[in-house]
Amino acid sequence: MGVFCGKYFAVLVNSAIATNSTALGIDTFQYSAEQRVVDELGRVFGPDGKKSFAIWRWQSSSVTPHEIAAAIQQPRFISIDGAHDFENVYRDLLLCEQVLGSEGLIAVDDFLNPLTIGVSQAVNAFLSTPRAVVPVAYISNKLFLAHRSNEDRYRSAIESMIMEGDEPQSVNFRTNIQKGRHNVEQDFHGHKIVLS
Repeated sequence: MGVFCGKYFAVLVNSAIATNSTALGIDTFQYSAEQRVVDELGRVFGPDGKKSFAIWRWQSSSVTPHEIAAAIQQPRFISIDGAHDFENVYRDLLLCEQVLGSEGLIAVDDFLNPLTIGVSQAVNAFLSTPRAVVPVAYISNKLFLAHRSNEDRYRSAIESMIMEGDEPQSVNFRTNIQKGRHNVEQDFHGHKIVLS
């Protein structure tokens, strides 16, 4: 949910091409021109790449799980990065929970960002009752949610990727974990999450 200028979405399109699947972008395009995004993605990925993505100029609140299911198979990755107010983010979370495959991940952008407090309010309200998706990690301004059945698997995999990385965050993570596990993992709504 949310495409903006298409840079992040391009990463998802690249993955869709590699896996012979489809990336679906839903955005109102009030802050960027839809055609510009489509043209840029076409330029980067070529005519064949255009077959690997679909763009819907819709408010996500008007999209139904059935419409998404008709367009793509169960999503394996969903980014929530559209509107940043409570009501829209909460509805996006509800929709994503319904359509996400059991092997999938949801990334909620701008969680804990003081300039977008509606996102944090929506996440906390959403997680205040038992859910099919649960938090597993908080990395670089994004909260990651996984299906409850794969919670431990994803948390462990994410931690392994961070530990093996050579980016500054990975270096900091390795330093922090030596000072105690509480520096890299905390409880959030009853679930352990990896922090980096």
